Amino acid sequence: MTPSDSAANRPVPFRSVGSFTPSRLFAARAAAFWTTIWKCWRIVLDWTVCLYIVLPGAFIAVGIYRDFMREPPPGLAEFPLYPILLALALPQLAGKYRTFAESGDGLFLHRNPQWRRRFAKMGFAYGGAARLLVTSIAVMTLSPVLLPVFGLSAGSLGALVVYYTAAGLFWSMLRDRVALSWKGWRRWAATLPAGAAFVLGVPALAERGAASPGAAFLSGAAFLAAALVLLLWRMRKKGTLLHEITVENESYASLVSWVLMDTMEKKPLPRQRKPILFARSQPLLPHRDNVADRLADSWMKSVLRRPDLVKQLFYTLGVGAAALALPPIPFAVIVWLGLPFLVVATLRRYWTQWLSEPYLTLFVWSDQAEAEASRKATAWLAMPLVLLWALLIGVRIGLAFGGIAWIAVAAVPAAGYYWLRAANDILISFAASRRKKE
Repeated sequence: MTPSDSAANRPVPFRSVGSFTPSRLFAARAAAFWTTIWKCWRIVLDWTVCLYIVLPGAFIAVGIYRDFMREPPPGLAEFPLYPILLALALPQLAGKYRTFAESGDGLFLHRNPQWRRRFAKMGFAYGGAARLLVTSIAVMTLSPVLLPVFGLSAGSLGALVVYYTAAGLFWSMLRDRVALSWKGWRRWAATLPAGAAFVLGVPALAERGAASPGAAFLSGAAFLAAALVLLLWRMRKKGTLLHEITVENESYASLVSWVLMDTMEKKPLPRQRKPILFARSQPLLPHRDNVADRLADSWMKSVLRRPDLVKQLFYTLGVGAAALALPPIPFAVIVWLGLPFLVVATLRRYWTQWLSEPYLTLFVWSDQAEAEASRKATAWLAMPLVLLWALLIGVRIGLAFGGIAWIAVAAVPAAGYYWLRAANDILISFAASRRKKE
């Protein structure tokens, strides 16, 4: 080995890059990331949205929270503590171990062991601070119930904050270790059982720690020690730059995907040789062999094969269920009458995007076939959501009035079926009239 080769392989001593040290550069990148996220959300959060949607929603939510905390339900004291502790554990599953890596780091920063280790430590500290903030806010929000109703002390609440923060740190490091060690189905085979054990085991330990703050602190210390062991392994791991960049891209996309859904990539790249659902391209629903039925069937399968679109439909289902479960029944019925229009409008947007894809533009569809296919496909995909919402309204009516009012469990979904068809026809006719004017 020549002297020049030995000098090239010698570890680079730690030094700052310009005016930046690892901590300053990490802080600058974190601040730039959240500034960019805020600018993206400012696209939709203008003064009209804040005035007419955000502020009224916040006012209603704060009012409901205040009334609930002032006068808790009479039987809340007999309610088990475990579901509340489970709700505190679920947010810890969110978030990943982040280092705010960039593509340019591969030139020289990521080749410097000192910089790489400092960035790993800063990422660990950043994750701990973020989880500490979120957990503290959640525990403070529930403290008016946890203190007087369940009889927990202030020390117990502080111990729970420390415990959940340490448990969340351990989970983020374990998830990062699994992501670096396995890919594909092996990663899911390791993540799903570990996540289930985490969700079930962490609240069980927290329930014991709620009665004894010392036990909660000891459990938190054990989780923190395990997270530090994983951090030491992570600091010695090489070749992690591409993984870190992927994590940053996914974090950015998860925070702005709803705002930029029409400007980001419409169709994700396929990861399998053939689709998981309907691999043999069998018909989703029995249909006649005509153009409209084949077009509707192809679009429905394309939507169900898209995890991002299915996720948005599940989000819509959950938000709609919350909007129907919280207000009084008359207001809930009014909201329910408007929800089919929201679902059909969303599916219509998916339909328009699908027809504009390059491959489909090669075909010429008649206006009658396109309108018929759109009417059938949007109605079938919107039907499960509307019927579930209708069932929720019927159950609420039955619980509120009892007796013969339980007929609403069957009557409201039946009415929802016809109301969905009417809403679908209204929106399709409106879209057709706009196209004629254009």
